[in-house]
Amino acid sequence: MHRVERSRGTVVHTYLGQPGTAADDRDAVLVRSSTPTYRADANSWQLGRIAACDFRDPADVVVTPWRPVRRNVFYLGLQLAGRGSLTQRSCDGRERSVELTAGGMVVYSHDQPFRLSLAGPYHYLVLELVPAELGLDERGLRHAAVNAELAATPSACLLAGLLGELPDQLPRLGTISRFETADVVATLLSGGLRSLHDVSPPADRLFDEVLSWIEERLHDPDLAPDAIASAHHISTRYLHKVFSRHEVTVAGYVRARRLELLRRDLGDPAKALEPVSALARRRGILDPSYLSKAFRSRYQVSPREYRNRLAER
Repeated sequence: MHRVERSRGTVVHTYLGQPGTAADDRDAVLVRSSTPTYRADANSWQLGRIAACDFRDPADVVVTPWRPVRRNVFYLGLQLAGRGSLTQRSCDGRERSVELTAGGMVVYSHDQPFRLSLAGPYHYLVLELVPAELGLDERGLRHAAVNAELAATPSACLLAGLLGELPDQLPRLGTISRFETADVVATLLSGGLRSLHDVSPPADRLFDEVLSWIEERLHDPDLAPDAIASAHHISTRYLHKVFSRHEVTVAGYVRARRLELLRRDLGDPAKALEPVSALARRRGILDPSYLSKAFRSRYQVSPREYRNRLAER
């Protein structure tokens, strides 16, 4: 992490990702401290595809972006100790604030001005979320930005507990475990995002049963709505109706799960020598052209490009 003293405060940068300069680095923020000099202890670390940093400081601080940077990136902030608040204009155009106490969580956008106020002593964790790399829904993230209801969702509560342990447990995690943990973080966050706009009944036994059945058969290239419906003794039309209540299609869900599992395989160092085609077949995807098109549509890069990017880190 680098600090540059300015007349209005301290510019802090390079706490997430690769070195740069205060003028152009993607994570640069302006910190105004209640003490003459900003001297927080910062611990930067990498969790698979997620860059993170936790800060400890006895003083009060106010954090704002140093300069606007247009990037499709979000932050996930977790108040590990102390209290604070995050203010930003939400997707509906209104300025909103989320009050943070120990265990409190907030998502905020990188491309909108924000104001993070932390009352010392505090311990604050920030994670950088790149939707394309983590398979996260950008629209869901924008809807969740500065939304106090996110922290109350079941998945987010589990996520807060996991993240609360990470700063202490991270040194004991190996490379593969870090990638696996990053996948858990993305999965739990995705669950929290869905909960914010899920208006369907919380208990849908048939839907749950179908999802479990599908999960065990994702390797089968012949997995299709007709076969799924027949196995559950319902019509294909009714199967589509069940899925529509959850704002997802049958084919779309199967495709998304296969691509997500393949994405995880591509990031697994233990499978680095396996051809992309072999990994795809294991997930029920046999057509190379379909694979390339579907993967690029979801993650903005081809499977091979995605694997190469991870190898360069």
